[in-house]
Amino acid sequence: MSETAPVSVTVDVHARALLQSFQVSHLTTETVDVVRLRLTEPGGAVSGEGEISADAGYGQDGQAIAREARGLAAALAADPRIGDPAHLEGQLEKAAAEVSACALTLVEMAFLDRAARCAGVPVWRLVGLPDPGVVRLMTTVPIGAEPPAAGPMKIKLGGPGDRALLRRLTRVTGPVILDVNLGWDRAGWLAVRDLVAEVAPAVLEDPVSDPSLLAEVRAALPRTRVVLDEGIGSQADVEYAARAAQGANVKVMKLGGLFPARRALEFLGRHGATRMLGCFLEPPTAIAYAAQLNGLADWTDLDGHFWLSPDHPPVPEFRLDDSAPGVPRIAA
Repeated sequence: MSETAPVSVTVDVHARALLQSFQVSHLTTETVDVVRLRLTEPGGAVSGEGEISADAGYGQDGQAIAREARGLAAALAADPRIGDPAHLEGQLEKAAAEVSACALTLVEMAFLDRAARCAGVPVWRLVGLPDPGVVRLMTTVPIGAEPPAAGPMKIKLGGPGDRALLRRLTRVTGPVILDVNLGWDRAGWLAVRDLVAEVAPAVLEDPVSDPSLLAEVRAALPRTRVVLDEGIGSQADVEYAARAAQGANVKVMKLGGLFPARRALEFLGRHGATRMLGCFLEPPTAIAYAAQLNGLADWTDLDGHFWLSPDHPPVPEFRLDDSAPGVPRIAA
């Protein structure tokens, strides 16, 4: 394929029902929109693809994302230098003030896929990321589901059954991460504080809706790292999380792509903060794209595809198949 040849852009949106509902403290998801972008060469060959999901519960509108991505991708396709990853990164940074993070991620994925296919390498190698290696996962347990007997696991809290569930978790072996999704106010935190301390989770994610309580939470849990997630949508948010808490959950779709997510993880690493690599309920292509950052993370929470794809049943770990150039796939 030619780097200078004009390409056409197509974007489609399809609603996809989850294999089972997913409940956190503030919403229950049953369906997401899967948004796919393709770059096609003049001869008809597809040269680059991106695929993400949009969850209306998080304010993500699949049709709006598709319109944004189509316009940005069409503009970038006319740029003869767009096959250079550094140039692409700069152009996406310029567009970030006008285009949503989800659309930026979709466009970045498609153009990096194209550039990596041209170079004959996987995307992670093209942009100089460390080898992703084995992607080790936690078992995510939504509100209302029963946790397994042993970790590693990520338990969703912030519901009426928190105290009963925490009592059961005191008997669990292996690492436990508790994710409250901002579900506790001060009274809620005080009601569970002693039980959380007894569980002594490795990580407590987004424990309280009031950020002024974070110092109190940290002081009560000396063996636990407190990280932020829901409010992490920019580099400034990541820097705040490193100061006010002890780390951040970095999601590629919230930061706007692989490039800004990489910068966020590298910043956290330089400052001794906990680096979690997370996701939404996303299709396997998007999960594999994010998993290329695995070598920069302390914890990897990339199991969102288990709720969307019957071809990918829950497993404790996976590898990326990068035998073909472009965005890798999750190895069977």
